[in-house]
Amino acid sequence: MTQALPQVSLGSSRLVRFLTDLSVSDTQVSHRQFTERLGQLIDFSDSITLSEAHARALKVENEDAGEFREGITREFLRARSTIVQAAMRSFFPGSGPSRLKWPADDTVPAGADTATAPYLRFYQQQQGDIDSKIRGLHLRTRSAIAPLSVNLARICAIDEALADALASHSRRYLSATAKLLGQRLAFLYDQYQQHLDTDIEPQAAWLETREQYRREAQGLLLAEIEARLLPALGLIEALNEEIKDED
Repeated sequence: MTQALPQVSLGSSRLVRFLTDLSVSDTQVSHRQFTERLGQLIDFSDSITLSEAHARALKVENEDAGEFREGITREFLRARSTIVQAAMRSFFPGSGPSRLKWPADDTVPAGADTATAPYLRFYQQQQGDIDSKIRGLHLRTRSAIAPLSVNLARICAIDEALADALASHSRRYLSATAKLLGQRLAFLYDQYQQHLDTDIEPQAAWLETREQYRREAQGLLLAEIEARLLPALGLIEALNEEIKDED
C-alpha cells in the first residue's frame, strides 16, 4: 500500500505560517487572490506554451504502470527524507557528515554585522544547496511518471511549461526569505543588546540569543524545503490518483 503523503493547502503553508509567527509577514492569500496573482506572473508567450502543452498529442511509452507506481513514490519519499535530514543535521556540527555547517564561534560579537552575517550566509548557502537537490528530484520525478499514462504525460508537460514560466519568480520570492530572516536576526540582536543593560552575563545572553537564531533559522529552512517540494509532491499525488491500489 502506498505510504500516505502530506496534504498541504495554500492557507496552511508551513512557510507562510512560520513567517507570520516571526512577525515578518502578514500574508493572507485567498484562492481567488492566488489565481489572480498567478495570472499576473505568466505573460502571453508563457500562456501559449502552457496551452500547447495542454493540447499536445502525447505518446505513452509504457502502459504497464502499476508495477512502477510504488517504486516511484518510495524513491520520492526516500529522497525527500535525505534532503530534510541533511539540512537539519547541518545545524548541529558533529551530529554527522555535512558539507555546510552552522557557525561554531561562541565569541560574543563586536557588532551587529558580526552577530548576524555568518548565520545569514549559512542560510543562503543552504538555500542554494536545497534548490539544486530539489530541482533534481523534481526533474527525476517528472521523467519517471510521464511515460505511465496519457493523463500523466499531459500533467508532466504542463508541469514543465509552468516550471519554466515561473522559475525566475520562484527564485526571486524564495531569495526574499533570507532577507526576512536577516531582519529577524537583527531584531533578536537588538533584544540581546537591551538585555546587556540588566545583570545578565554577556556570554550567557549571547549564547541564548544564538540558540534562538538556530531554532528559528532551522524552522524556517524546514518550511522552505516543504514549499520547494510542492511541485514534485503534486506530481506524486497525481500519480497515485491516476493509478490506484489494486485490491
